[in-house]
Amino acid sequence: MFSPFIYLKRILYFMRILNQTLLFGCVTFSSICSFANDVQNNQIQASGNLSVVSKYVSRGLSNAPEDDNIALQAGLNLAYGNFYVGYWGSTLGYSYAEVQGRRGHSTDKFEHDFLVGYTHSSEHYDWDFWNATYYYPGGENTTGNELGLNVSRTLNEKTSIGASVSTYLYDVAYANQGDTFYTLNLNHQLNDRVNASLTAAGSYFNDEGKYEGGELGDTQKQHAFRYASAGLSYAILPQLSVSGEYLVGGYDRYGDKQRNLALFGLSYDF
Repeated sequence: MFSPFIYLKRILYFMRILNQTLLFGCVTFSSICSFANDVQNNQIQASGNLSVVSKYVSRGLSNAPEDDNIALQAGLNLAYGNFYVGYWGSTLGYSYAEVQGRRGHSTDKFEHDFLVGYTHSSEHYDWDFWNATYYYPGGENTTGNELGLNVSRTLNEKTSIGASVSTYLYDVAYANQGDTFYTLNLNHQLNDRVNASLTAAGSYFNDEGKYEGGELGDTQKQHAFRYASAGLSYAILPQLSVSGEYLVGGYDRYGDKQRNLALFGLSYDF
């Protein structure tokens, strides 16, 4: 049930997290910059976004969205030369404390992702090598770490293609070490306001791990088509856009077919 009071509390909590992340990022970059004499001419560049989405569906798991109601999401990125640190967070419809049989709090119903990475661009290719730590307040054995690579190629001034691959580095309650996720995508700028995208994703699921057969359950599929999607985004203003995406569900690690789903969002970039 939608409650404005609960969402106001979530917004205030998000702003506090963003402020703390910005402070942490600035301190971290100040330390890095003191040793980066060869790139003294570079400056710290900050960017971010605030979004409201109809549902938070993670990697095609549409049968059990991370947040089945309206979700608030926020991101912040600080870049210095080719290096960056970032934060991304979202409201959740559950807390791991409650899932694991303990008393939960409203502040536990969040996902916090902390990223570090390195980017490189050439004439046609853009590379992004990153590491992400996923933190769920109140959860036990839920702080995961994933290593990934994103590559995109510009085909012309309006069209680009991309691919990504990422893998978990150790066992957590929701993934085994070696679980790997990969995507292929196509983006095309239809005009100065409308962008179209197509995405397909798959996974390799390791069937051995510390929590396999227990909290994680029993893996039934090692190779799975996760989802395909088609989306459109429309720029209302240079920094404000609306988007819609239709997701064709694939399969999870247990062999369960995921439902098809339409998703919508409003995003402000800064």
